[in-house]
Amino acid sequence: MPAFLPRERYDAALAFVRQNARPLDVALLDHALGEGTAEAALVALSEFQNPDGGFGGGLEPDTQSPASTGIATSVALRLLIRLGAPAKHPMVAGALSWLGESLDREAGVWWIVGPEVNDAPHAPWWTWSADAIGRDSLAGAQSGFVFNPSAELLGQLYAYRDAAPVDAVAVAVAEARLRRAVAETDVIESPYDLKCAIRLAETSNAPPDLVAAADALIRRSLDARAADDEHGTASEFAPTPTSRFADAVAGRIDADLDALVAGQEADGGWGLFWDWSFVDAKAWVKVKKDWRGHATREALETLRAYGRVEGV
Repeated sequence: MPAFLPRERYDAALAFVRQNARPLDVALLDHALGEGTAEAALVALSEFQNPDGGFGGGLEPDTQSPASTGIATSVALRLLIRLGAPAKHPMVAGALSWLGESLDREAGVWWIVGPEVNDAPHAPWWTWSADAIGRDSLAGAQSGFVFNPSAELLGQLYAYRDAAPVDAVAVAVAEARLRRAVAETDVIESPYDLKCAIRLAETSNAPPDLVAAADALIRRSLDARAADDEHGTASEFAPTPTSRFADAVAGRIDADLDALVAGQEADGGWGLFWDWSFVDAKAWVKVKKDWRGHATREALETLRAYGRVEGV
């Protein structure tokens, strides 16, 4: 029998977010519940945007550098699309401009972070190599950035290109690189690469043939994944029953949602499976709090979407 989040535990989770999460996560949750406006969430998101149009400043909490990064800008554009921000919105225009200027046109990708990441607290997996090979060292560890974050960022350019002055050359270069990667890849092994590929496939305005090829690759990759990998759960790949790949994870979703219900902690929030306090204990206190607020908001949204909350 499916597990449901009891109403009192649901209320405890709401209280946890509102008392502990960043203003952005509180505003996003309020908007999702119909209790807040998109504009309030956009105002909270604007705190992470830089004058160059990109986003940083801990929007992805494991990178606390104020500098604009590909990973933070992909998160921001994901939220801008979710909140229905039009192409003419200054935040969207700034982000699209930053993407046009920051693309590595030789490699056909956006770097996930830059060397500035080392100047502020960050998780060890985001460390920029200080040796002579620089970005290439990090790129090797991050699958060359071709899926994460570049596939998602390309999809976000597609989403706005019919109504915004998107850099056509940047789109063409990034698309050509992604097409090669899709054609040459049998299975996407990294769950983070896979999530970015999924977001590309789910976007609007993408070339249908590219979406079809990506769809086939994604389905092969989902089939090959271990069901118990905490880095990529079924509900992350299909956060709602109407998600594009919900059918591909249908055999795993019930067990995953049961585990999500069971994962709530006594204080009402959800915990994390990673920890980098051994790198910077002081910074980790804030980062952990930010991530737990984010994780709890997403858990609530997922459980509501699948009807797993009693009385809601």
